[in-house]
Amino acid sequence: MEEAVRSGALELDGRLGTADESTLVAACAEGEPEAFRELLARYRRSAVTLAYQMLGSAEDAEDVAQEAFVRVFQGISSFRGQASFSTWLYRIVTNLCLGRKRREKATLDLSAGREPRTVDSTSRSVTEGLLTRQVLAGMPEEMKAILLLREQQGLSYNEIADALGLPMGTVRSRLSKARAAFRGLWNKLSEAGVE
Repeated sequence: MEEAVRSGALELDGRLGTADESTLVAACAEGEPEAFRELLARYRRSAVTLAYQMLGSAEDAEDVAQEAFVRVFQGISSFRGQASFSTWLYRIVTNLCLGRKRREKATLDLSAGREPRTVDSTSRSVTEGLLTRQVLAGMPEEMKAILLLREQQGLSYNEIADALGLPMGTVRSRLSKARAAFRGLWNKLSEAGVE
């Protein structure tokens, strides 16, 4: 693979758009800026979405995604390939979000005095989306992370275990607890009429 990158077999005339993940990672590790741009184009939206779901702020999500890609760029040469690139990226994003939440919690108690948001809408999907955000906001960060990696990002149990550095049994147990917590909070907020 490295020879193909060095010898120019991997042309930068648009063929990177069809290159597989491992080819892009190898080209990026060799210093090809176009390969990094392609990885960014493929995975930026997923990184921002995951960060948004964990943090609840579009601005913070953009910041975290940007920081994650800076870390990817800085560390791509040490990427071992034991997991997929996307799993590695999601681990970086998740860790950055958890770190940000810990810092926020240490400096401010943002939940004090906050009233639940309401929306006057006939759209069931909008209401459910807001309720989902409220439920996620009320969950512990570790539960939220594992639930989002599985349900939103579609990662397998193995990929989640790799992304979070946890044993498979712990992933299964925490995911089960996260789903139960989500259902419980959903039912509680639904019954209370919070929309």
